[in-house]
Amino acid sequence: MELYDALCSELAREKYLVSYYDEFIKTAPKGYLVVRERETGSTFYWAYPNGKDGSYKQLNITDQDDLVAQLVKKMIGSKVIAMSKKNIKYMEKLKNNFCDISAKEILKKCPDKYQDAALVLRQQNVENRMLQPYSMAPYDPEVHVHETDCGIMVRSKGEQILCNTFTAYGIPFHYEEEFIYDGEGPRIYSDFRILLPAEVFWILEHLGLLSDLDYCIRNANKLNIYQKNKMIIGENLILTMDDYNENISSSIIIKIIERDILPALNGVRVSKELISAANVQRPRR
Repeated sequence: MELYDALCSELAREKYLVSYYDEFIKTAPKGYLVVRERETGSTFYWAYPNGKDGSYKQLNITDQDDLVAQLVKKMIGSKVIAMSKKNIKYMEKLKNNFCDISAKEILKKCPDKYQDAALVLRQQNVENRMLQPYSMAPYDPEVHVHETDCGIMVRSKGEQILCNTFTAYGIPFHYEEEFIYDGEGPRIYSDFRILLPAEVFWILEHLGLLSDLDYCIRNANKLNIYQKNKMIIGENLILTMDDYNENISSSIIIKIIERDILPALNGVRVSKELISAANVQRPRR
């Protein structure tokens, strides 16, 4: 849908331009700008209507920068309007006849049995990836002190609420999986790696101790590494945080899940048992 979204965005932009310049031209000075080149440089004249006979008078406005600027803008606006109206005509036609050929949209037009088969494949893909071994942050009983409904021990109450809510919704995830990235730098572990169909994943980072300067610096560096490796906040990187009382809102988590994560999972759900089996914590050796 990227092409369709880009088309809609450009259509809206050009409609705005037409509206904007229409309004500007209504209040702009009558007439137009005349430019004459002389040995001493350019000279600007304002050609303005002379009565009702359709003739124009010209006034030297070389020293009137504001008036010159308005007349230039008026000229540009008239050209933008003409070009945009032509573009809008063609874009409206394309938009009304556009066919999305993504697999998701094609499946919607197929019989239910094909959609069911596609869901089975998506489910198998995610479940297989859930059970693949991965590099996990070592378990530390002095740090991982909060037990979750699926048996994972996490670092904070915020992570505990996130983990329990993910488990209740059947969201497939790995807890504290190492994020492998290009270049040199420290090892970093993602709070939650959410596994989506088609080998796609999102990362959710929960920011808890924002009152701790060292914690903030570490997480700023971590976010910088994500950014350099194509993890974009609001796209495939989700951030949650505690409030000033070190609490996290369950309603916000549920909103993120229902608005963003569930549609991306496209019907895939996993059991609590699978989540537990996929996230076996081991102490540092």
